[in-house]
Amino acid sequence: MTILTRALVLFILATLAIVPLAVAATGGTWLGPDAVTRIARDWLIERLGSGVDPSAVEVAGVPRELLLPAGDVAFKTTLQSGSVAAGAITVLVEAFVTDARGGRTVRSATVNFRVNPVQDVVVTVRELGRRTVITGGDVRVERRAQSRLPANAVHDIQDVLGREVTRPLAPGEVVTVHAVTAPVIIRRGSVVSVVVEGAQFKIVARGVAAEDGALGAPIRVLNAASRREVVGRVEDERTVRIPF
Repeated sequence: MTILTRALVLFILATLAIVPLAVAATGGTWLGPDAVTRIARDWLIERLGSGVDPSAVEVAGVPRELLLPAGDVAFKTTLQSGSVAAGAITVLVEAFVTDARGGRTVRSATVNFRVNPVQDVVVTVRELGRRTVITGGDVRVERRAQSRLPANAVHDIQDVLGREVTRPLAPGEVVTVHAVTAPVIIRRGSVVSVVVEGAQFKIVARGVAAEDGALGAPIRVLNAASRREVVGRVEDERTVRIPF
């Protein structure tokens, strides 16, 4: 290997923040597993872009070393198999060496990675009991590993503010869609006005809520006069409207 060629190889490795672990006496270059991994990982992170945090990319095994003969070296890195969705990716690193006579030698190694993307999710700051109406001080947004997220996790904090907790939530727990609901504004047993209204008439009667009801939700109400149960929609804290 000429002085110029050797300098070129060392420059490439330095650019990749790789330090060759050894240089053979014949002038060839030895790339250890760490160097091969760095080449593959840097390429993979650049390919994944901003959609995946670099901390989510983990090496799943030790790759083979590459012993390169003397000559001009060019690296090629490609995706061999896998995907982010599958959570596993195999990257192929190839080193093409051209010697002084024009002969070409190829050395290759594969590097396996686990890719565990992270997402912004809403988590509780403190313990929240059932029927707690969530305020800004009760929750925050954190980045969590996607593979460990529960189904239907909430990603936008605005989607939970003012909502009511349907079950007890522990501190640091990821909030899911089913863990919150619209706040109950009419409680079972509350006295309400039952309204039936048409184009030229309006009837208002006294009733008793047979169940809890949130704004806009259907609710069963017992008519205080007729003792008949009817179903209407919650209009406000005191009113249930019967569709006509």
